[in-house]
Amino acid sequence: MKLFKHTFLLLVIVAVLNWLASEFYLYWTIWWFDMLVHFLAGCTVAMAILWLWPHINKIRTHTTIQIIFVAIFATLIIGILWELYELYFHLEFLSDGVPYFIDTSSDLLMDVSGGFIGAWHALRLIDKK
Repeated sequence: MKLFKHTFLLLVIVAVLNWLASEFYLYWTIWWFDMLVHFLAGCTVAMAILWLWPHINKIRTHTTIQIIFVAIFATLIIGILWELYELYFHLEFLSDGVPYFIDTSSDLLMDVSGGFIGAWHALRLIDKK
């Protein structure tokens, strides 16, 4: 239950930050704001995956490394899907060239970094049970 509460709180924080960024152009005026939101979103995705893990996984014996790998891999997949979403809805443009690829690489790096921290935090909460 604690993992769900932490995950939900982080999801609300990411949603509010994203809304504020869109409303007040923070993604364009504060260079690091996009990185912060991607990092926190990565944490959220990893924690959500580990919260769902017992419900979607029939095999009960996994090492900590395997569980962290699943969380980070899921975070990477969600991050890639997000980048495709941005392309589809013309929030980003491949024609921007190098800046597009630098931004996308940075976004995915922050997603995965957040995923690692989120997985670590989730495992700490799970171990306290």
